[in-house]
Amino acid sequence: MKKRLGQHFLTDPSILRRVVQFAHLDPEDTVVEIGPGAGSLTLALAAVVHRLIAIEIDRDLIAKLRARVPSNVEIIEGDALEVAFPQAPFHVVANLPYNIATPLLKRFIDHRDQIIDVTVMIQKEVADRLVAKPRTRDYGPLSVLIQYYATVAYGFTVPPGAFKPRPKVNSAVIRTQWKPDIPEDKRFTGFVHEAFSSRRKKLSNNLQLMFGTLSRSQIVQRLEHAGINANARPEELSVTEFLRVYNQFRS
Repeated sequence: MKKRLGQHFLTDPSILRRVVQFAHLDPEDTVVEIGPGAGSLTLALAAVVHRLIAIEIDRDLIAKLRARVPSNVEIIEGDALEVAFPQAPFHVVANLPYNIATPLLKRFIDHRDQIIDVTVMIQKEVADRLVAKPRTRDYGPLSVLIQYYATVAYGFTVPPGAFKPRPKVNSAVIRTQWKPDIPEDKRFTGFVHEAFSSRRKKLSNNLQLMFGTLSRSQIVQRLEHAGINANARPEELSVTEFLRVYNQFRS
């Protein structure tokens, strides 16, 4: 096991079955798996889909993986943050390495025209953020950005004992399905992160820092035009409300 790669191999057969069932796969599907590791989930997926592409960065695991997988599995050596994804539509099903789960989720968003849906096991703390609602402790910029592009379903919690070696935290399985006709806007991503820069402050104060050329009264006026109270804090706004605020301030 290589700690720097965040390797925790899923070994519990009952959890493997639940992951595959929760992904809602069909026999003709193509699936991309990130970080197959020892191949337990790989074999479970290969048994139910037409084609499986498994991306593994650890060269020491590649030979053993290729020796044990069936003919419908292709093993690609490389970094999942950089490897070219298939052009044809595919599902993502994986036990994501914890240390790159968030950037991988953002990459999936960038490739949502190719990716049908995403079913992944991630650290429970991250899963809680993805499904969090406004006015809750876990709600933050990641919640807004994922929920802007996708509907997120929380599947189930996975205890440390399902892995070797055991992680120090619980994991969770989530499934995302893209919302139709959502335009790409990188500036919205930056806007949301800056709006959450000081959670304890009012949104109007953070906006004042972001748009220093605007007066306090102009900030408040634009918030009012968006239907937002001037005393609101970032974590109180829904995705739709953030979009309304963003549209008032973008130029």
